[in-house]
Amino acid sequence: MKEVKIEKCPFCGGEEFIESNVSSMVSAVCVAKSELRRAVLFATVCRDCGSVVRIFCKTPENLYPKKERKE
Repeated sequence: MKEVKIEKCPFCGGEEFIESNVSSMVSAVCVAKSELRRAVLFATVCRDCGSVVRIFCKTPENLYPKKERKE
């Protein structure tokens, strides 16, 4: 996974961020294999205004391994 560098909050211009676990998961259902895959979501939050600047999954391969992704 590529690292994303956020330098300024697009809402207030703040430069300090917190990374927090979001209290939900994202799920992917692989219909062909009848299996459910899950991964935890994380958020990057601005310390100044509290805006969620980014929501992401640290382990996207848990949802769809690269060999199964369509390019």
